Amino acid sequence: MTGASGLKGLRAAWHAHLPHDAAIPLNQRRWIAGEGSLTARLMSASSRFRVQRLAQAPRLPFADEWQALGLMRPVPAITREVLLICDEVPAVFAHTIVDPYRARRDWPFLRGLGNRPLGGALFVDPRVRREPFQFARLSIHHPLRQALQRVLPAFASVPMLPARRSVFRRGGGAMLVTEVFLPDLLARAAPANIGAGGTRLPRRIDTHSKEERQAS
Repeated sequence: MTGASGLKGLRAAWHAHLPHDAAIPLNQRRWIAGEGSLTARLMSASSRFRVQRLAQAPRLPFADEWQALGLMRPVPAITREVLLICDEVPAVFAHTIVDPYRARRDWPFLRGLGNRPLGGALFVDPRVRREPFQFARLSIHHPLRQALQRVLPAFASVPMLPARRSVFRRGGGAMLVTEVFLPDLLARAAPANIGAGGTRLPRRIDTHSKEERQAS
């Protein structure tokens, strides 16, 4: 049984502003605080961009998620995890949970999304509203770090990874998207802020896996 101190280690302190930290240099802060579609910004900063879906299935939300989504209690919610990859280097680990009571009606595209970017559906729909960002620094003990490290064990040696999250609303449905920023974005030049809300995605996108491309 996990004690109070153990539970504290599994939670992150989420803030309305990105906390100051010398380990988050200016270029990375620009990536984290930028408005509009993160997918579109990553695409503009890379020669090849792709999404690798890691998982999509009903799961119980983490302790610091279900209340942010507006649920009365923790219940299984559609959970999607992907890597956003620039020039074959993972740049962002994205974790999304969806209000299970309205998923089919308000987010009908989610089931067939596959390796396509979520931003491609969210930022072209005028009915989608995005709430303000929250920011956190995730230690290796946070469950999102544990999920990432199961896929990319090398990141277990990184003591802190910055993250942001925001709630998207469409109709009566809610979706919480959390993005964890990986060390690739320390050096990859952040593009200019390309706007919020209705940012349209470029057409150049690679939706096939590396194995599929090699076989073609």
